[in-house]
Amino acid sequence: MSTRRKIKNILILAGGDSGRFWPLDNKILWKFLGMPLIIHILKQLDKYGDNIYIIGNPNNIDLIQEVVLQYGYANRVKVLMQNSKMEGQAGAVDSVQNVVNGELLIVNASDYLDFSVLEKITTELHRERRIVLFGKKYPDYFPGGYFKFNESNKVVEIIEKPGKDNMPSDVVKLVLDYFSDSSILFEYLSSTLSDKDDIYEQALNRILKHAGYDNDYHVYEGEFVSLKYPWHVLSMMKTFLGSINAQSIASSARVSQKAEIIGNVHVGENVVIGDYVKIVGPTFIDDNVFIGDFSLIRESHIGKECLVGSYSEVTRTYIGDKVSLHRNYVGDSVLGNNVLCGAFAVTANLRFDGKTVHSIVGDSLIDSYLPKLGAIIGHNSKIGINTSFFPGVKVGRNTWIWPGEKVSHDIADNMFFKDGNAISNTKQ
Repeated sequence: MSTRRKIKNILILAGGDSGRFWPLDNKILWKFLGMPLIIHILKQLDKYGDNIYIIGNPNNIDLIQEVVLQYGYANRVKVLMQNSKMEGQAGAVDSVQNVVNGELLIVNASDYLDFSVLEKITTELHRERRIVLFGKKYPDYFPGGYFKFNESNKVVEIIEKPGKDNMPSDVVKLVLDYFSDSSILFEYLSSTLSDKDDIYEQALNRILKHAGYDNDYHVYEGEFVSLKYPWHVLSMMKTFLGSINAQSIASSARVSQKAEIIGNVHVGENVVIGDYVKIVGPTFIDDNVFIGDFSLIRESHIGKECLVGSYSEVTRTYIGDKVSLHRNYVGDSVLGNNVLCGAFAVTANLRFDGKTVHSIVGDSLIDSYLPKLGAIIGHNSKIGINTSFFPGVKVGRNTWIWPGEKVSHDIADNMFFKDGNAISNTKQ
């Protein structure tokens, strides 16, 4: 039987600004099953690496350090600031040039997968001048970097977003890159010039074309989810809910004998579940949640200290901490922390024409590829009674919606929305 060794250095990239994730923020700190995503990743990677580094940015580095300390990784993980001399992934990798030597594995902090795939490296003897890339096959076009193979089935180039008519293969590159000698990567990064945010990608292509390096690749066949756009929270939620393999109800929970709990459902400490409540798994309900009479919860994730008022329905939805609902329908939606929904506010999640739901990101209309997508609401927002949300609408942080509004388009942070118009919210 092969003996597993550890990779000398693992670098977790967490320096992105989460701009495409609006109105949500700090995507690597979003909680699933009660823990931030970055901690779920660290729990897996811990057994595969000797030294682990996380690269943060000015907006998230303190928060990363806080959760690393909170979950007992402060002596195990070094948190560093991203190098401002280079943009993107190149800058993040260059940030460890003076502290890392030897083996290096690069991982994306917003990607979740089964890292046991790393045993393909750690059960083999260390080989010098070796590069291993991981990819995943996609049956349909995926807007990422594709492996280009030569006649010997070696990866010779990564083609970024080639378009569905120009795909060089069906294998999309993951951000899971192994270098037996990190100095190779640092050398090429420092000598690669570009006026675009693609120095890392160009440096990697130059390395792949160099005959002196042993280039391998592995196709990852497990489940892979990534947080890029805010609706991807729902995909990742589904993955984590799928890991709940039994029904678990805390001894301190108070569940009415008239309530019905079906399937794999986690009920946390001090949860109160009223009469005629129906909960269908897989569902996660964190601590100190109150669920009022006649409510229905299906395939959803509910954070700590939430109120789900009587007669509410929550379906395939992610709800953050300290959210209050009052006779609402919330379907296929994401609600941040401290969101208040007045009575009878509802989220529409299905287009009449049956097409997938689109959403504006920056200046582009992006296809979510989801047949059902409700509202996405940022932290600390308040929704008035009888408010209706169109499919795919996003509401910013600290924004208030006047009662009875029909919200058909995105509303920015810190706004007060009344009579179809948004003005600066001076009432906070």
